[in-house]
Amino acid sequence: MDRRTFLNRSAAVAAGLAAAYCGTGGGDKKRVVLLGFDGANWPTIDPLIEAGKLPYLAELKRTGAWASFKTFKPTKSNVVWSSIASGKTMLKHGIMDFAFLKKNGIQVPYAKSERKAPMVWQILDGYRHRSVVLNWWVSHPPDPINGVMVSDHFRRMVYRDPGEVGRFAASVHPTERFKVLQQLVDRVDYQELLRRTGLADYNALFYERYPNGNIQRTVTLKDYEGFIRQDELVRRASEYLFQKEDFDFFATYLRLPDIAQHSVTHLMDREFKAGLIEAFKKGPISQEMNAEAVHRVSRLLETVYRYMENAIRFYVEREKGRDTTFLIMSDHGFSFYPGGYNHYGLPADQPAPDGVLLVLGPRVRPGRLDSASVLDITPTVLYLFDHPIGKDMDGKVLRKAFTFQRPLRYKTYDLKKGKPGARDESYDEETLEELKTMGYIDS
Repeated sequence: MDRRTFLNRSAAVAAGLAAAYCGTGGGDKKRVVLLGFDGANWPTIDPLIEAGKLPYLAELKRTGAWASFKTFKPTKSNVVWSSIASGKTMLKHGIMDFAFLKKNGIQVPYAKSERKAPMVWQILDGYRHRSVVLNWWVSHPPDPINGVMVSDHFRRMVYRDPGEVGRFAASVHPTERFKVLQQLVDRVDYQELLRRTGLADYNALFYERYPNGNIQRTVTLKDYEGFIRQDELVRRASEYLFQKEDFDFFATYLRLPDIAQHSVTHLMDREFKAGLIEAFKKGPISQEMNAEAVHRVSRLLETVYRYMENAIRFYVEREKGRDTTFLIMSDHGFSFYPGGYNHYGLPADQPAPDGVLLVLGPRVRPGRLDSASVLDITPTVLYLFDHPIGKDMDGKVLRKAFTFQRPLRYKTYDLKKGKPGARDESYDEETLEELKTMGYIDS
């Protein structure tokens, strides 16, 4: 599609949205979609927008509300995504870290059983809304909601032979949906996978940069193929359920922007990387060098952000997207610091790097939001459905993102816990292995 055709189509879509959402939201069907992309950030997206590499994202940013999305330390994905889905700090929702030590000294990952606050889909369930939720952190076993829930254990099917995947049926509620979803695992070879996704071959680029290197010594890059396969399974399952299921609330999560950025310093030009390391030895680097380093990262992330852009396009351009409010976000960004390029383990005086937020759809006021936080999403979702905000939620409603106003109401939402069950040891083991692969916990 050439640029003129794209812009004409975008204008038509915008006009259609304006016509569809010109009312005040009295008795119309309300539908809210959360799209999560771990680690995405404007400093690495904007250069690609300016270069014309991400025209669809550019148009959405121009016509929607957007913000540099404030987060908090520690920027641990399971902690922050739990805050996004609860509107509460980690002290209130109970997911404090990636893992903890039991009394017998055995390390176990934080799991759903440690939650102390209801997630937004559980709150909506109390109002009889139908939800579809996929791949959210700390969501196994899936909550028995009115709708469909696919836990963060489901994606690990990609590592199993077809005859072994049956044990993942417990990762889907209701379990009968598993029969269809298990067929979505894409078992093509690596090069065909790259062709289908449009993603760059980071493994080949690593050996181009370091012919004598050992990819098995890198964090995340050695398992890059597996992470792509996981996101592809989640993407395909999400698209399938988005089209086939009726819902009021939909949420899904992909993490390739985070995976790629954990790998990216292994792919940088060797001479520039060496100069960057030497510069950090002398103290804080200059703004010019930092800007150049971020720009080089941005170029390496082009295919990853195009993958993200295409994922967003799918939902926005479906018929269901016409009566939907989209909240598109990440949990954090990345920063250069003396130890490398990361969002985690930063110096105490270096703030948590901002993520991204895009708000699209019904009665959205275009433009930049001066203040938006990961704690604001759940209050805003409840506001969009015209339900009270949790009294003890730490976030606020993003009212400036919308062209309508309604009174704020408050109530207390309690977590309704069922009978405690035995921990899923296979889930715990695989979660720990994945966290070790990411370098989040020690091997």
